[in-house]
Amino acid sequence: MRSPVLVSRTVERARLRAALDGVSAGQGGLWVLRGDPGIGKSRLASAVLAEAADRGLAVLSGRAVPSGTPTPLRPLGEALLAWLRRNDVPDDRSLAPYLPTMARLAPQLGPTAPDSPSSVMLLGEGLLRLAQAVPEPGMVLVVEDLHWADPETLAVLEYVADNARDVPLVVVATVRLHEAPAVQELVTALEWRRSADVVDLQPLPDDDVAAVARACLDAEPPAELVGWLQQYSAGYPLFVEEMLADLRDSGVLAEQDGRWVLTAPVAVVVPRPFARSVDGRLDAAGAVGREIAGAAALLGVEFDWRAVGDALGLDEAALADGLRRLADQRLVVSVPPDRFAFRHALTREAVLAGLLAPDRSRLAGLLAAALAGRTADEAEDHLQLAELYEAAGDDGRSAGLWLATARDAVTRGALASAQEALDRAFHRVPVGSAAEREARELEVEVQALAGDVPRALAAGERLTEELVDEPGRLAVVRLRLARALLAGGEWDQAEAQLVAAAGHDPAQEEVLAARLALGRQDDLGAAERAQAALAVVGADRPEIACEAWEVLGRAERARDFVAAEEAFEAGYRLAEEVGLPLWRARLLAALGALDLAARRPTDERLAAARRVALEAGAIATAARIELDLNLLRMRYLELDDAMEAIDNAITMMERLRLPDLAVAHVLRAATRGLAGQLDAMEADLAAAADKPMDEAVRAVGVPGHVRSFVALAHGRYDEARGHLATAMDYHRRFPSLPFSLRGLWALLETALGDGADAREEVRSGPQANSPHNWFALRYADAIALGRAGERAEAERVFADAEWGLPGREPWPELQARLLVAIAAARDGWGEPERWFRHALDGLVGYGLTEAASSCRVAMRDAGFAVPRKAAGSQRVPAHLQRIGVTAREYDVLELVVEGLQNKQIAERLYLSVRTVETHVTRLLQRTGAADRGALASYLTQ
Repeated sequence: MRSPVLVSRTVERARLRAALDGVSAGQGGLWVLRGDPGIGKSRLASAVLAEAADRGLAVLSGRAVPSGTPTPLRPLGEALLAWLRRNDVPDDRSLAPYLPTMARLAPQLGPTAPDSPSSVMLLGEGLLRLAQAVPEPGMVLVVEDLHWADPETLAVLEYVADNARDVPLVVVATVRLHEAPAVQELVTALEWRRSADVVDLQPLPDDDVAAVARACLDAEPPAELVGWLQQYSAGYPLFVEEMLADLRDSGVLAEQDGRWVLTAPVAVVVPRPFARSVDGRLDAAGAVGREIAGAAALLGVEFDWRAVGDALGLDEAALADGLRRLADQRLVVSVPPDRFAFRHALTREAVLAGLLAPDRSRLAGLLAAALAGRTADEAEDHLQLAELYEAAGDDGRSAGLWLATARDAVTRGALASAQEALDRAFHRVPVGSAAEREARELEVEVQALAGDVPRALAAGERLTEELVDEPGRLAVVRLRLARALLAGGEWDQAEAQLVAAAGHDPAQEEVLAARLALGRQDDLGAAERAQAALAVVGADRPEIACEAWEVLGRAERARDFVAAEEAFEAGYRLAEEVGLPLWRARLLAALGALDLAARRPTDERLAAARRVALEAGAIATAARIELDLNLLRMRYLELDDAMEAIDNAITMMERLRLPDLAVAHVLRAATRGLAGQLDAMEADLAAAADKPMDEAVRAVGVPGHVRSFVALAHGRYDEARGHLATAMDYHRRFPSLPFSLRGLWALLETALGDGADAREEVRSGPQANSPHNWFALRYADAIALGRAGERAEAERVFADAEWGLPGREPWPELQARLLVAIAAARDGWGEPERWFRHALDGLVGYGLTEAASSCRVAMRDAGFAVPRKAAGSQRVPAHLQRIGVTAREYDVLELVVEGLQNKQIAERLYLSVRTVETHVTRLLQRTGAADRGALASYLTQ
């Protein structure tokens, strides 16, 4: 694992680069890099030295060191001695008078003046004269750790700062915040009189933390690790390095087959230097301060100071004094209106790591006793008390509270939290006890909601045998088993469980029956049962209502796009209002799936839904969201991302035995077909055929969403038309299956034949108001009108469908416009040459060479001149084309140079953040740039 290069600090480096530019013009000054330990001051100073050396400037570097009696002028002496090992003393008349004084720092400068004390002014002036005398254009002096410097060094630097404006000497000093008050006062005074420029270094943003990790590992780190580093490194590059080193040394982070992987869950590792720093500051805060910090750390990053005071028996004066001492030591900060928090999560972890086991148990017991008497019966109270009683060693109380915490989490739909609470309860309840059985009952529900069918069934089947004499509890378990079986596509077994549990919970039985009807392709029955569930559910069962809205939306989606969106939005608003993250994720995912039918599909809602699902622990929901995201990536030919995502989804679905596994293989087949891997496409279709699959998916999805899509992408219109016709034959038997390519079928039928019947079928059939179907149908109408000689009406209808939309155009839309251009050129209407050129540019930009060739042939046949290159590639400067930079990578490059972060670039270009990260990585690889900041020099050469 190599040491990382400097990442980002784009603004700070630009300021220091301007200072180096000034040296060439004979101008200098003092620059102070200020920040906390580990923030990257030395790294930035080293980058300045390296750039100065590359520019041919003389470079000197020295550092102060901590000492009770610091050596006078040590940093300056070290810098001069090191420089003189490689350089000769300049023979300069203006420098000579100062050499005897400077010789006290470095004997190579000549004899010292006898019995002459060192003069601060003469030393400072000597440095200025040396900068003018060296053969290089100027000089850069770095002084590290100025907070440990002796008074003489500070005085010399003050003189230099006040007099370097017209001298080619730049001094760069690093200093810690909040240390050495005399140094801080000097820096402030110099800044006020404009003799120094101060660069305050802030923690790195998340994108740059990820970049540091990539630089350390020289490869892409696991996404989970990046998120963990972003949470616990506090944005400090040094902490990122040390945490990665510790993880690698412990074997938790390992390199396998050329990739970094996590071999175990990542625990918080406090960097040793930081732990020592925190421990020293706790000593400075005093015994009471340390006690307050220890108790507060057990409560979390943010804490209630009153609870700490009650637990420790401190009056308000003593408590306030302790908190003030902790704040003075930069350990805690005030959080309005009346709370406190540790400066960042790592500070709290360092305090916890320093607690001895007896102290942790004692403080936890005191806090639990103080809080138990005044907490309300709320989820956060259950969780906090459970943790405190567990830390205090009270298994009985902690087990009951962990169960309460798990129930709270299930109610909110936070399944990951629920499972974690259950696991901790299982460790503390006696085997065979009533509490253990209650935990197993709850586990069935958690696993059923999460979609982990095998675990839910394993836990539930044992309980059905144990609860024969308790019909009420047995019915609850049967309903939970029914939910798990529905998630697994086991319709008959699910129905049997529903029949056995009939009459126990009408609202839940209705919604599960609605889901069963949906699984059996009975969308009308599903909508009816979902409406019945909404009619009987009470206000205290919002999770049932959310599920009913979801089923209703899915049932409506096959017929009415608008009605489906209204149902999903109603459920999402309810989930948001009452705080149900699982249903937020599922309904947001359903809304995001509707976005796929838009003219300019985006991943905003799907990506947000996946994030919420993963946070909630709904792995099955997240896996299904990946399938929808894959459809979107296919529309934009982001095939590398699509393949990685679908591989991960298939792995999850195989583990969970989800019924969508066949669909996942179908989508992977389409991804491979679009990439030109036709043999691999057929292998995936064969794998899908060997798995349980709805007949509708087999009969409509394979010819419609795979074979026709692949043929269309490669410009084989007759083949695409045939596959879509096959899909439509079956779709008429399964109208409940959403099919967003109906409009495209009508367009191909019209462009390659008459198409009148196809247009009417789509216009009067289901999903006619889907945006993707609607625009393709209007294109087909325009072709038919132009063919009939109604040119003005054809142009009006085409313009009606063509109104401008923001964002990148998906390739199927380019193919649709190309079909219109061919017809318009033949029938003499519209602007076919412009439409041809637009389509050609887009197809070339997507790398669809076969389709682009077909477009060129069509242009020649129509009598239009064919450009050699599309406009997209012409935008890329020649020097970047030579190293393989694509038009899309060039778009990203321009925005990187503007200073935008990956998320902002993704929003600007309507890409996923992951795709932007890929483009930036490729730009760095192609150009050889050290970091994002260095890419600017490659934009124009």
